[in-house]
Amino acid sequence: MLTPLPPGHARRIGPYRLLAGIGAGGMGEVYLARAEYGTSRQLIAVKAVRQELGASQDDAFRVRFRREMAAARAVTGPYTAALLDGDADAELPWLATEYVPGPSLAETVARRGPLPPAAVRALGAGLARALAAVHAAEVLHRDLKPGNVLLTPEGPRLIDFGIARAFEATVLTATGMIVGTPGFMAPEQIEGSHAVVPASDVFSLGAVLCHAATGRGPFDDPEFASVVFRISQGDADLSGVPDELRGIIAECLDVDPARRPAPAALAERLSGSGNGSGSATDPFPWPSDVLSLFAEYRSAAASYEPPGDAAPPPPMAPPAPRGAFGPAPSLERRRLPWIVASAAAAAVVAVAAVVLPDALADDPAGAPPSKAASPRPDRGSSADGTVTAYGNQGHSGEFGTSAVREAALPEGWQPWSRKKPKGVDSMGKGCVIARSTLVCRDGWGAATALDTATGRDRWRAPGFRGTPTGVQEIPPETDGERVFVPGELGVIGLDLSTGDEIWRHKAPEYAGVISVTYAQGVLYTAEFHTRAAPDPYTTVLRARRASTGGQLWETRIDGKVRGTLLAQDNRLYVALEAGGVIALSARTGDEKARVPKPACGDLIGYGGAVLCWSVERAGVSVLDGGTLALRRTIGGAKQPDVAPVVGERGVLVIANTDEDAGLSDRLTAYDWKSGKELWDLPARGTPSALGLAGDRLLTAGFYEIRTVPLDGDAENITQRTVPTTETKAIDGLRDTLSVPLYLGGAIFAENIEGRLVSGRAL
Repeated sequence: MLTPLPPGHARRIGPYRLLAGIGAGGMGEVYLARAEYGTSRQLIAVKAVRQELGASQDDAFRVRFRREMAAARAVTGPYTAALLDGDADAELPWLATEYVPGPSLAETVARRGPLPPAAVRALGAGLARALAAVHAAEVLHRDLKPGNVLLTPEGPRLIDFGIARAFEATVLTATGMIVGTPGFMAPEQIEGSHAVVPASDVFSLGAVLCHAATGRGPFDDPEFASVVFRISQGDADLSGVPDELRGIIAECLDVDPARRPAPAALAERLSGSGNGSGSATDPFPWPSDVLSLFAEYRSAAASYEPPGDAAPPPPMAPPAPRGAFGPAPSLERRRLPWIVASAAAAAVVAVAAVVLPDALADDPAGAPPSKAASPRPDRGSSADGTVTAYGNQGHSGEFGTSAVREAALPEGWQPWSRKKPKGVDSMGKGCVIARSTLVCRDGWGAATALDTATGRDRWRAPGFRGTPTGVQEIPPETDGERVFVPGELGVIGLDLSTGDEIWRHKAPEYAGVISVTYAQGVLYTAEFHTRAAPDPYTTVLRARRASTGGQLWETRIDGKVRGTLLAQDNRLYVALEAGGVIALSARTGDEKARVPKPACGDLIGYGGAVLCWSVERAGVSVLDGGTLALRRTIGGAKQPDVAPVVGERGVLVIANTDEDAGLSDRLTAYDWKSGKELWDLPARGTPSALGLAGDRLLTAGFYEIRTVPLDGDAENITQRTVPTTETKAIDGLRDTLSVPLYLGGAIFAENIEGRLVSGRAL
């Protein structure tokens, strides 16, 4: 639990204000904190290195600390706690991670007893997926134990990975501590650190699951020497483990690392029981007495919350501290405001994590998240009833299983079709759904809100005065409380419930808004400004507090931005019309990386990488999320007709036209990790957009929605016609649908003549 800071204790570490103490371990002390500046209300955990360890005087330690923070930053997934920030050059090096008030597995079992089998299976599936994400980032955990597993209503969170190698040659040897925790170490781990492999973490996971199911570890013994002997001999006591779990836990505890299951396969086996652990959107099967602990922890964290918002930032946000990573990655995707955990209670044995040898890594940017290790559903996914045209924060087209689950539909929904209200033109297209409200824009920045169930009016809001010069297709954005409506002349922030204007930004004269995206309380916009030759354009990027519209920073770049802004993993990525990509700090707007090519029509974020695609060239380029270096190209012979999609199943799909087959429209799927072609099927016309939901590909065409199984089974393709009325042919074509939104098995879209429709997608 949290403890008050003692009198005279430091109240600030780096840019973070300390609120309370969380705990202390062999390496450092951990605090509950919040950023002093910026828009985020997110609580975080800050860990500072103990002064008495002398690490601050060791330059080699700082080098290792910096390297290991970079490695840990690459770890993403729904069951891991992200490293957000850190400074290896501070007087006492520190790092900041996501925080959620939740008990550790050790505390939960001690206070509530062993977990029921369904909860243990779901727990194991989540932790296996966390290990898959950790290993994909070329990191080993090396100290997976009940104290390093924190529990939340949505599942477990694996903490304390990715930094301990920095301590190995200094802190650990200086203090004589063992790298690992007795009773949860693998046999090869006891032999020495060089023998540790990814399967070593699987062994520890097996021991953790035994503890969760029985209340004790498989090698418990009062004598340390006996524990070591039993581990080395494979003498695990699984007598109290339920029959349905004993076999799989025994496989994890095999003395031979080669015979232990891989994390991804283990996750699939554990989640195959239908207990809800197979999807990040399903309720986690915690027993009621465990749920009561979550409320207890939330209450404790709330008691340390300062009244009101965090200290407001100055007009221009201060620069990030040296060594910082920028703001937290977009965490609206977590379904609770209590984000993710990272805190270690007092520990006798230090955590240790190591970078995997190169031989064990395929491609850091190419390693896919496992089935549930993909980015968690966020603001922009249908898991919480909020749906954007991009599918998720990475703009990857993944709408999640709630997009096709009928229970997610608002009560009373029936197919409907209607004209746009009078006064709302068709010069601007794009809609967003939040809290059962469909909000669509027009060319002037005006908005109309409809009931998603019936299509009836809820409210209308005026836009800017003036005349748009062309059709704009930048969809509105939302944070679930407000909606941000772009127009050619500016952006307007509206109250989602009433449509009342909260703030308005009018673009300067001779400027226009060309892209808008939202992430973690901040709205990012791109405006192009005309200027004299030789380059007629400059682009102004702005970050604004979403709640008030207050500007946080602005950055000017030569040239014009192409496609949409992509905000993820502490970075803001922009593609340039003349070619190349720029990565900026999402906190300050400072440039972090730039490459002059490839030429990108738009960008997608997935698996720690940035995907660059264009309708003007073949293939999807995979760029490193940090350096923007080209890692590989997928589908080098396929030229996308619309935005490709890639999601939680690790399948990338490209809609393309096969010229060798008489301009035939095709759908081609690739394995994300290997780049291998999985299947190729006819598209039956060029789709207006692709989407992903669960195990199916969604394609929208001429008032027709087709779903294709991601395994390529052509026998199970479905097709529906979206009902509409009073339609007519335009330019000889039937009405086509704009980029659609999916929720509860239904589609919400605008057609070519500006009519709004909703019908069955499945």
